[in-house]
Amino acid sequence: MTEFEMSVGDASIVALTDMNCAYPTPLPELWPNVPYDAWEPFREMYSDTFEGDKMRLEIGCYLVRSSGKTILIDTGYGPGPIDYIGGMRGELMADLASNRVSPEEVDIVFLSHLHLDHVGWNTQERDGRHVPVFPNARYVVHEDDLTHFRKPEVQAAGRYPYMESLVDPLDELGILDTLLGDSDLTPEVRALHTPGHTPGHMSVMVASGGARALIQGDVLIHPAQITEPSWTPLFDGDVETAEATRRGMLDRLEASGDTVISCHFTKPGFGQIVRVEGRRYWQAG
Repeated sequence: MTEFEMSVGDASIVALTDMNCAYPTPLPELWPNVPYDAWEPFREMYSDTFEGDKMRLEIGCYLVRSSGKTILIDTGYGPGPIDYIGGMRGELMADLASNRVSPEEVDIVFLSHLHLDHVGWNTQERDGRHVPVFPNARYVVHEDDLTHFRKPEVQAAGRYPYMESLVDPLDELGILDTLLGDSDLTPEVRALHTPGHTPGHMSVMVASGGARALIQGDVLIHPAQITEPSWTPLFDGDVETAEATRRGMLDRLEASGDTVISCHFTKPGFGQIVRVEGRRYWQAG
């Protein structure tokens, strides 16, 4: 087993990467409620998450094997090129191949939410049509995100519209399932509604054989938020709900000692919440 894999009882989780990028928006604009100097102590602790006045973001996905099912959690930015991050191209398919996983093997593609960096490899264009990259999979998302991101004003506020190419074709083909709340994907894998970042944002709890790991999606996008849960990025749609979700999750994770998995932290994003001198911190590993 490599550093990018972990066992959770009888289930397993593999960390995958689509890309690692310096997000172009400077920290003061990306985190409007955080004074620039307040980042200093975290630059030393998490040096690989900064590049000058920018934040480095892992665009991570996870492959969960449980109860005979292969579940892909999120699909990254996609093939690209993604203009606003320097024309970078996604590497998820190459990483899956390096792990000897073919697109046909994936049974479920679980979308934690519908921001572009989580849905990019949903479909591919073939003969003028958008078809699923994972042809045998059911795609799963929360109903509230589907409703929200279909609003014309929401798509217009983004850098470019993508629902019509990356999400809607799945619905038209009858392979998109929506959830209304917490739901089991397998007997060991449960989707949990964790709203705020987006209305239908979901996290995934993997629990087997007395072990537990939470793939928390974008409730936290930087390790500093574990220490400073009130720090809010521009990406959070509902700031108050996002903070309340974050604080509640951190309380539960600290009390339980469960493994925390974070797709935007440095790969593989496996770690724990620890307390040092009365304050919470992220501890990788």
